Amino acid sequence: MAHGQVSDVVDLVSYFGSYTQGYSNHTLATHQSRTPESDAAFLLPYIKKTDHILDVGCGPGTITTGFAKYASEGTIVGLDISSEVLKKAKILAAEDHVPSQGPGSVIFEEGNVLKGLPYPDETFDIVYCSQLFGHLPPPDLPLRALAEMRRVLKKGGLLATRDAADSHFYPRSLDLDRLWVQNSSRGIHKGMPDPDPTGSRMPALLRSAGFDTDGGKVQVGAGTKVFSGPETRKWLAWRAEGQLREGDPFRQSWLDAGITEDEIQETLRAVRKWAEMEDAWFAALQCEMLAWK
Repeated sequence: MAHGQVSDVVDLVSYFGSYTQGYSNHTLATHQSRTPESDAAFLLPYIKKTDHILDVGCGPGTITTGFAKYASEGTIVGLDISSEVLKKAKILAAEDHVPSQGPGSVIFEEGNVLKGLPYPDETFDIVYCSQLFGHLPPPDLPLRALAEMRRVLKKGGLLATRDAADSHFYPRSLDLDRLWVQNSSRGIHKGMPDPDPTGSRMPALLRSAGFDTDGGKVQVGAGTKVFSGPETRKWLAWRAEGQLREGDPFRQSWLDAGITEDEIQETLRAVRKWAEMEDAWFAALQCEMLAWK
């Protein structure tokens, strides 16, 4: 890698050293709704009771703690770069009476996969991450993260990743695919174009990271998440209103990406109209990858 490329990577690591969308209650509302059953169903059949599992970018930890019932004789570690969101994860785990030691225990630790995972080689049976790679522009940063995840996997261990590939609001005539989906992507990537989401590039990235794609050790899959019904639409509109309220980091990420105040207000009007439409709905396509070391 040339010196200039190294500098670019270092700059990007600093650039993406924090979660662009922030951790407001409106943003975390989505994260806290996630469970292993809703967001890791493709992995669940492969979890053994004694597995040692690492959840990278665990956020508020609702998926992490949910793994405990599947690895009831193992241990689970949730890792995130934000001490703020880890405090939330620990509170939620305590409220659910999740043990922090012994079989089936869950602990939370602060760390940054791009700066190196704080674990020895071949520590974990499973490494899982949800919605992490969408925040890492390819190819250098995803490869750095994948190399670290592969390093801490035991031989024969399993890496499972889940990242967004595409999203659509219906009816399409409201233009929310542009106003919300595309603008949210611009906010995440600081205004940089993202024609091919990182999640959709995972087969090639896994190959480059050393996984045996041609030997049948990479399984490419996809899943969907659908939001419909009046209460769900109201909830999504509430979340959008909160995220685009003045002072929320999510809104600031849009402004930083060059999205104007007029376009933010246009987005909110379209979201409100969508929420009030009797048969409106939203669908998200997820890339679900399994890779064995």
